[in-house]
Amino acid sequence: MLSVKRPNRNGETEASEAFCRQFCPTTYSRGHHIDWQRDSTNDLTETSTPRDVEKLGMSEHSSADKKTVQLGDFELLKKLGQGGMGTVYLGHQISLDRDCAVKVLSKEFAAKPGFVERFVREARAMAKIDHPSVVSCYAVGEDKGHHFVAMELMDGKSMQDWVNQLGKLSVSDAVLATLIAGDALHHAHELNMIHRDIKPDNLLVTQKGVLKVSDLGLAKAIDDEDMSLTQSGTGLGTPHYMPPEQARNAKHVDRRSDIYALGCTLYYFLCGKLPFHGDSIVELITNKEKGKFKPVHQANPEVPERLSLIVDKAMAVDPKHRYQTCAEFVSDLDSLSLAGDALQFIDERVRVSARRSGGPATAAGGIRNLAATTVAAPRSQTPAKPAASPKPATTAIWYVRYTSSDGQVKIGKMAPAQVLAGIKSDKFNAQTQAAVNSKGPFLPLAQIPVFEDDARKMLTRQQASHRNNNLAAEYEKLAKQYERRKWWQYLKRLVDGTLGFVGLLIWLGLIAGLGALIYFLYPIVMTYLANQAGLN
Repeated sequence: MLSVKRPNRNGETEASEAFCRQFCPTTYSRGHHIDWQRDSTNDLTETSTPRDVEKLGMSEHSSADKKTVQLGDFELLKKLGQGGMGTVYLGHQISLDRDCAVKVLSKEFAAKPGFVERFVREARAMAKIDHPSVVSCYAVGEDKGHHFVAMELMDGKSMQDWVNQLGKLSVSDAVLATLIAGDALHHAHELNMIHRDIKPDNLLVTQKGVLKVSDLGLAKAIDDEDMSLTQSGTGLGTPHYMPPEQARNAKHVDRRSDIYALGCTLYYFLCGKLPFHGDSIVELITNKEKGKFKPVHQANPEVPERLSLIVDKAMAVDPKHRYQTCAEFVSDLDSLSLAGDALQFIDERVRVSARRSGGPATAAGGIRNLAATTVAAPRSQTPAKPAASPKPATTAIWYVRYTSSDGQVKIGKMAPAQVLAGIKSDKFNAQTQAAVNSKGPFLPLAQIPVFEDDARKMLTRQQASHRNNNLAAEYEKLAKQYERRKWWQYLKRLVDGTLGFVGLLIWLGLIAGLGALIYFLYPIVMTYLANQAGLN
C-alpha cells in the first residue's frame, strides 16, 4: 500500500498533479490543484465536497471538526478532478483503513446504454492484472444508484514529469524503467490483456522510486469478441507512441503493439524527444508507416549501439519483425547489464530498490519490489481504528457470497475450514466474496489475508484451465477453417486452370491469325512495291 503524499502549505502537491493527469486527462491543467486544509487535529478536510455531496445525493457524515462523504465502504475526502466519464475523489476504505482513489461514474453517462458496462469492464481489466508493478484496483460496485471503482493512489510523479524536469534519463534509469514496465506488460499479456496506451504519462513513480503501469481503462482482452465499445475502429491510444497498425484499426492490436509503444517510450527516455513528428496526425502516422527515424545512438552518443539496435527492433514497422513477446524484449535488454538496482533520479535518502529479482521475465516472473513497501501515512496524529471488523485470524464465522452450480447467487454462513475447502475444490471463483457480517462489506477472497494464498492458487488454476479450454476451442475453430479453405483452394485452382487453358487457346488463335495474315499479305505487298519501282 502506498502512502498518500501530504500537501504543502500552498495546497499544491506533485501527487495531485500526477494523479489528476492519470485519471482526469480531459480537464487537468497545471493550474488545477487539489485544495486542502488542515484542521486543529492535523487531519485533512475538504473545502468543496459538501456541494458535490448534494449533487450526487450520497450520505454525508459531519462533526464539529470535519465532514466526510460515504459511498459503500469508502469515505470520499476530496474531489480530485473530473474525468471523461465521471469524478475522481480521494477516498479512504473503511474496512481496511487505507487511502485510495474513488472514481464515480456520472449519472449522465450511467443513463446511456453501454457506459455502465464499459465502466465495469475498465475496473475488471485493472483487477485482473494483479502485479506489483501495476496500479491495483481495489473494488468496483454500486451504492445509492452510483457506480464507482476504487483503485490504488500513487504518491509521486509520472515518468513524463521526470523527463520534463531532467530533459532525458540516464541510460541506466531508462533501461531499468523499461525493464519494470516490460515485466508488468508480459504479465498482462499472459492473461490475454493488451494495454494499448503505453507512454511515459502512464508509468507512475512513487516518492521512493517504485514504478507502476497505470491507466488500464483502454486494456483489451485478446479473446474478447465483444467490440461494441470500439466499433468505430479508432486508435484509442496516443498517436506519438502507438504503432501504425493501431492507428489504422484499433480492433487488430496484439501484444506487439504494446512492444512498439514501449520501444518508442524507451527512445523518448534516452533522447528526451520523440522519434517521429508531424504537423498533423495524418502526417505523423504517415511518417510512422515509413519507419525512418534517427537511431537512438546517433541522437544520444551515450547510448551503446547494441541498445540502439534493440530499440530499432522493438519499433519495426512490420509487427513480424518486432519482438514477438515482452519476455524476448526484456531478455535482450537485460543481457546488456545496463540497468541499475534503483532509479537514480530519486532522492537517495528515501530511494528503494526497484530492480528485478533476477533474470529475464517469465510467465511467472516479474518485478519484485522487495524493498518498495511503504507505510500508509496516518490520517491523523492518533491512528484511526478500522471499522468494526475483527482480524481474519480470529474470525470464527464468515459470510460467503458465491454463485451456486445452478447459477444462483447465494450467501452462506461458513467456518474458515469450510471456506478453505471450497477454495481448494474450486467451488468458488474470482467473483466469490466474504465478510464477517451478513450486511458486508464483502471483499474478494484474495484480499482477505487468511484466505489470500489459497485464493490466489485457485485463481491461477482456473485461469490455466480457462486458457486450455480457449486453446482447444481455437484449435477446433482453426480445423474447421482449414477444411473450408481446402475446398475454396480446390475451386480456385479449378477456375484458374480453366481460365488458363482458355487464355492459352486465345493466344494461340491470335498468333495463328497473325501468321495467316502475313502469309497472304506478303506477296501482295511485294508485287505492289515492284510495280512502284518499275521492276516489272
